[in-house]
Amino acid sequence: MHRFFTVAVRLFLVVVSLFFFSQCTPKQIASDITAQIFQGGAPAFEMETDVELAENTGLTMIKMLEAFQHDNPHNKTYLVLLSRSYANYSFGFLEWNMLKYQGMDETKRAQNEERARAFYLKGKDFGMRALNRNAAFEKALTKDLDTFKKSLQSFGRSYIPALFWTAFNWGSWINLNKDSPLAIAEFPKAEAMMQRVLELDEHYFYSGPHLFFGFSFGSRPAMFGGNPEKSKEHFEKALAAYKRKFLLALVTYAQSYAVQNQDRALFESLLNEVLTTPADSLPEQRLANELAKLRARWFLDHSMTMF
Repeated sequence: MHRFFTVAVRLFLVVVSLFFFSQCTPKQIASDITAQIFQGGAPAFEMETDVELAENTGLTMIKMLEAFQHDNPHNKTYLVLLSRSYANYSFGFLEWNMLKYQGMDETKRAQNEERARAFYLKGKDFGMRALNRNAAFEKALTKDLDTFKKSLQSFGRSYIPALFWTAFNWGSWINLNKDSPLAIAEFPKAEAMMQRVLELDEHYFYSGPHLFFGFSFGSRPAMFGGNPEKSKEHFEKALAAYKRKFLLALVTYAQSYAVQNQDRALFESLLNEVLTTPADSLPEQRLANELAKLRARWFLDHSMTMF
């Protein structure tokens, strides 16, 4: 983390000095190139080994991105990075804190839930700003579902990150507002966006589309659209693609499918697999794997409330 920020700052100063005396617009050029530096260095955050350090520095990174984006509002790279950062911070830390304080400190649990809702909405908004460059999509947002789905076909592979992180934020916000009929009514559009990502690249971000649908089909009863067979199929595809090394996939499988189907044996098997698999088995997602271990331990310790 420290090395990434040091390099980023040095490169930014070099960029500024190079363009300060040029005939171009140095501020715009420096900002655009800095966006590429952030994009190239962002994976360093996901390789962090210390969860507490990542949580404390994550917000600083987000605010730095927002500062650059505010001064360069149309840069797609900043918009997508912010959508991704808000999604990862909310899911990784705020939702973990919701679990951690559950039954221990209701005030802190509720505070983290409120922040998660707000952060997911911010992430969705930044992603939408990137997607709304497509006029057909922007118009279809307020139209019927079929029109919306047709508009999504105009997005190619270059829009996979924007589609994925916007849908992830949107779906996660809806999941935290399941008692709101208005929120639930929005889910088909978030689902349609993730379906488009699945069509373009089913294994984007560690098979993220499969995990999205695995959780969606696996966490709901059949009368509300749940489908255990589809859920299992999506989770198994996700696990196979990365040789079961992306440990959050195992936790999500246990948390949704296993609990909904009251399969305690599978629940315990998946979570114990998380605890026995080295966190560095997937170095580029070391932070996610460390967070998966924390969740796996919590779910096992509180399994009596789920079965």
